[in-house]
Amino acid sequence: MLDTLKVTNRFTPQNRLPLKKSQDNESNIQAENGEENNNNSARSRGLQYVQDLQNGKTPSNPQPINNQPAYNNSISQNRTYNNGVYINYPNKINIHKQNVQPKNNITPATNVNNTEEPLSKRISPRINIAQIVGDFKNTAHAIGTPEDIYDEVNTYLELVKKQTTKDNANVKLVQTNLRSAASLLDEYISNTLNKVSKVVENWVEAIFLQQVDYKYNTEDINEAFLVQVPENNENKNEIQQSKKQKPQMDLQLKNLFHAGLNSINNGDFKTGLLNLTQAEERAKEINDTVTLSKILFEKGQLFDKIDALPQALTEYNNAINSTNDNNIKIKSHYSMAQIYNDVNEFKPAIEHYMAAIAFAGEKDNFKAQIQSLTKIGDIYSDKYDKEAFNIYEHAQIIAEESKDNKNKGYVSNTIANAYDKFNRPNKALKYYSDAVKNYEKAGADTKVAQTYQRAGELMIDYKKYDKGRNLIEKAIQYAKKAHNNNLIEKLEAEMQFS
Repeated sequence: MLDTLKVTNRFTPQNRLPLKKSQDNESNIQAENGEENNNNSARSRGLQYVQDLQNGKTPSNPQPINNQPAYNNSISQNRTYNNGVYINYPNKINIHKQNVQPKNNITPATNVNNTEEPLSKRISPRINIAQIVGDFKNTAHAIGTPEDIYDEVNTYLELVKKQTTKDNANVKLVQTNLRSAASLLDEYISNTLNKVSKVVENWVEAIFLQQVDYKYNTEDINEAFLVQVPENNENKNEIQQSKKQKPQMDLQLKNLFHAGLNSINNGDFKTGLLNLTQAEERAKEINDTVTLSKILFEKGQLFDKIDALPQALTEYNNAINSTNDNNIKIKSHYSMAQIYNDVNEFKPAIEHYMAAIAFAGEKDNFKAQIQSLTKIGDIYSDKYDKEAFNIYEHAQIIAEESKDNKNKGYVSNTIANAYDKFNRPNKALKYYSDAVKNYEKAGADTKVAQTYQRAGELMIDYKKYDKGRNLIEKAIQYAKKAHNNNLIEKLEAEMQFS
């Protein structure tokens, strides 16, 4: 798919920008969306990797993937780290977790119409965001969601609607809000049935693999994706029968929390912070620790957005210490690691990435483990330390075990970028090719376009202009397929300079 390259002297054009640490969308982790899987191999590998690094050991080298050997350099124990902006490091982290309990899946409560004919031959994979929001609400009603939880779910859905009625919707923000709403519904189902459920979250992730039209239009209905919840649905009956009478969320707390989220979403950070602070005080007053941890995490996110880094670290740390919810712990540790990484404080960054891996391992959350491992690999890659490839290989094996093509594409893309940095273009092109194949299987057209773009730029760097332009033309084709106008403009401008 991508041609091999005979290395000549490299030429780097002035318009070629270096890759940023947080460039890929996958780096913005949504830890609550980890897969529940009865196969514990990925979990044990992630936890073992953390323990090896904590104990000063070089992690055991796994079996190579596709006959590609890993580097065996040991991790240096006494590194001199670059000093960036100094930020007080919060309390020491205990990342060794005990008594990890396996999780069990349950049969999904929602179904999509199927026939024996292959799906790809009889339907369009295109679905409008308005249909997704409508199905979301119907599902929440169908399973008897309590009013207080439904109101919280609906807050996220209204933010989705508001964003997608704009001319240029922020897709990342839309997906984040949908995932948050899905996490709330699954938490309700899990608590009611007393067993882990990822029904709604898995449905959302499956929808994201389709061609989602993020321009809100209630008239655009794809009947192949209509969610049906039969009246005699087994899970619905089970939920209704086992539902416990729970006190509704305090009205004052709910209003303050939702007002804070709405203000932040509208860019009014000052009002948002005021509302969240008042919500925090109310949560402490009525001893609502579940909502409190969510408020503290959102405050951390707010400070993070405005680059108030010490305050962000403090709020993330408070969120970790206030809850037993591993989802909050994963997201908070990962966010803290990102901050330290961005200011070149590598030691605490690695510690927090490892903490995220540990908690993600408990939940069989493949995505969080993979992203945290690749970020540790990136730290070593940025220092031109070949240990990076050993770390990437662990991430690659977990990606294979996840059986998620988007995870596989992400890891291959990351490894390709590292080989590019180490001036090994043939290796880079091989992994870009692997990334393209996996992203194509996942239906991630924008990611396919971006991967072709990087491969094309690599060709141009080595003065293979015709091949480089051909690859960028392929990138344009996939960007058009994804209706990503911003990327199309960038690629077309790049073609003029190549």
